[in-house]
Amino acid sequence: MKLLAVVLLVTLAVAAQAQTPNGNIADVSNFKALRSWGDSTLYQIEATTNYAVNPYLIHLVGTRYDMGYAYGHLLVDEIRDNYYSLLYSLLGGKTVENEITIEVLGLALDWQWKNYLSIEVTPQFMMELQGLEYGARDKGCTQCGQYVTRAIVLANAPGDLKDFIYILLREFNSTVAELLPERSPKVEPAKGLQCSMFAVWGKRTANGQLFSGRNLDWNKDTGINKYKMVVVNVPKDSSFSSVSIGFAALYGTIAGMSSQGLTVHEANLEENEISFSGFPWTLRLRYIMENAKNIDQAKELWEATNNTVGFNHMVASGPDAENYTEGQTVALAMETMYGYTAYFADNDEREADALYPNNANGAHIGFPLKEAVWRTNHGYDPVIREHYEWSQSPTSWSMQRYMFLHEAFVYYDSQNTLIDYQEAVNITSIAGDKGKHAYSCEDNTDGSNVISVTFQPHTSKSILYAAWESGSGDKWRPGVCSTYIKLEMTDWFSKPGW
Repeated sequence: MKLLAVVLLVTLAVAAQAQTPNGNIADVSNFKALRSWGDSTLYQIEATTNYAVNPYLIHLVGTRYDMGYAYGHLLVDEIRDNYYSLLYSLLGGKTVENEITIEVLGLALDWQWKNYLSIEVTPQFMMELQGLEYGARDKGCTQCGQYVTRAIVLANAPGDLKDFIYILLREFNSTVAELLPERSPKVEPAKGLQCSMFAVWGKRTANGQLFSGRNLDWNKDTGINKYKMVVVNVPKDSSFSSVSIGFAALYGTIAGMSSQGLTVHEANLEENEISFSGFPWTLRLRYIMENAKNIDQAKELWEATNNTVGFNHMVASGPDAENYTEGQTVALAMETMYGYTAYFADNDEREADALYPNNANGAHIGFPLKEAVWRTNHGYDPVIREHYEWSQSPTSWSMQRYMFLHEAFVYYDSQNTLIDYQEAVNITSIAGDKGKHAYSCEDNTDGSNVISVTFQPHTSKSILYAAWESGSGDKWRPGVCSTYIKLEMTDWFSKPGW
């Protein structure tokens, strides 16, 4: 095993110097206003891209109810289209049988939301969701509110649907214990449903600024990329403004940045200690952005709320990077499962000491660095590793992508290159799943990357670079091989007249 790890390291060190994706970055030429309600407006982003339909930006301004109402009212058709496109794609097409399946599944998802996942959602978010329901109803969609909450449940699900049985076991205790199969050996899952994230700052970056990135590698070509969304929330209360990158039917945050310069991230972490009795992560990440000014406050808020299913999360702080002194915490990777979170800053000894197999003859699988934090789809905390359901061998896909990020940081350091936005976008694009071609974008349908975003957060000017999957069928291409659109967010975060 040690030999395998050495071979992998050498191979990646050479590859890091080869041609890399070098994401195509486009400036916005215009925001075309499409429709408005109250103080909120839906725009289409105009830029030179390779997308058949360019992304949308919705600027939600007002009370919690008003923001939700505007979302449902302005995006009623997009929500409905996204919901059914996703489910028909996952089930294999639009058939009578699948229509029935979708109705039955909807009832199950509604039950999970009502009895479990909604319980710890804050009153502010519940008010938004109520507003969304009524905004969509007033446009003729009586179920759009349910489509959105069902999507929240689906986003909170384990990466491996077979692991739903662990949720049932916790919720019903012994009544379904007989359904739980014997634990199978930890195996490598199919590609897809795996993500990546990183943060880098200090002596590694230009002017010491923070850059962070996040890839969503998921079910590709489901049709939801028809409505690519940038959602800006400007609440009329004491909460901070924020931006989230995603799709119309997915309410909440899968990747985002706040007006205070915090960025939030997620990657799957398949654990067997899981539940739906907690704060659904797509809303929890937005809650962190809206209420934390720095990394310490973000951690306090995280500890005051509850985990559900196992995920790797990360919070990174632009303000902490701007005032950085060596040894200070700027970014935290959070390895989670139900009832437990392990926090990792940069250069953590637990990560450096991790072996596979976990014995004296094991190979090192952790290579932390100073002033950088990153994760793919495995963990390094001993408790997390004990409950982990997938493989963590040096040849696993999660480990390979972990090493892609490590070698990118090492390479730029060896070349005395300070990471600026172009290098940061490049690092993000390397880690996103584009099949076996990590360092180049080839003209094929390999890979599973559907969203790729790099953040450049500052208290004075916050910028992001976002890319989505493009095309469909044999013309489908991963997000990391599409156009990254540069968006300056500071003006969108303002609260005019308040």
